[in-house]
Amino acid sequence: MNVVVAQEESNLEKYTPSVLLEKGKWEINSFYNLYTQTKVRDREGDEVSLGQRQTFLNAMYQFTYGVGQSGRVNIGFDVWATSALYDDEDSNPLKVLLFSGGDFNRTAVTGIGPRIRYVPFKSINGFSVQSTFLFPVAEDLETPFFTAHDRYTWFTQFFYDLKLNSSWRLFLEADFLYRIKRNDNQVNFFRTPLSGFISYFPSSRTTIFLNVQYAPRFERISNEQDETFGLNNWFTQIGGGIKYQLKPKLGIELSYGNFVGSRQDGAGYALNLGFRYIR
Repeated sequence: MNVVVAQEESNLEKYTPSVLLEKGKWEINSFYNLYTQTKVRDREGDEVSLGQRQTFLNAMYQFTYGVGQSGRVNIGFDVWATSALYDDEDSNPLKVLLFSGGDFNRTAVTGIGPRIRYVPFKSINGFSVQSTFLFPVAEDLETPFFTAHDRYTWFTQFFYDLKLNSSWRLFLEADFLYRIKRNDNQVNFFRTPLSGFISYFPSSRTTIFLNVQYAPRFERISNEQDETFGLNNWFTQIGGGIKYQLKPKLGIELSYGNFVGSRQDGAGYALNLGFRYIR
């Protein structure tokens, strides 16, 4: 007689971005984004040399805890930090990891704040919402050189997961990122990034993905005649990566993104590294 034993899903398969933790479970997530550029694009979309290399190492640390008997609510807390390096154009972007040198360098905790994740509609599988509010910590983050946004940040994300078959999944994300001015000489603005990911699971412990993101920025725009509110700049990023379940509770992610198009925005690339521990 043949006995078939059901294989338990790995955390990588089970806890996709739209899936919440059950009551009593907790998660620690650390994510590192290294963005570097020697050029930007102007209003016409043409590349303009900066005459230097600008590199930003952004770190995000998250703690999440499952609450509620229904398993539809998670609460958490975020700490964000950035290290900025302005250096020679031909310098190695990994020099930012030295936290010194260059024409300008600075490392600062840029924001801390609470976060909530919830499932708004029990009848819609694979859909959840996450909202974070960050309070700025360090002072003068945008002067004399830009390190990070020196503003309050309200960041709401809408996640949707769709299992296409046993090996393929589609993940969609729509965001509302609102930067609220901290000083009178600043202006409020918001971005509405739209992202799509297609993931392939060659095994229960591995997933390979491709992604694309379009992120417009809206704010008050002034010209010689009048002042309006509208689209000021945008970028498009494409990339890919891999996630691997190192241990039953610990996963790792490596990814790359290239800013292939933009208007009055960056023209660089990003390297990403993440760790996720669920217990």
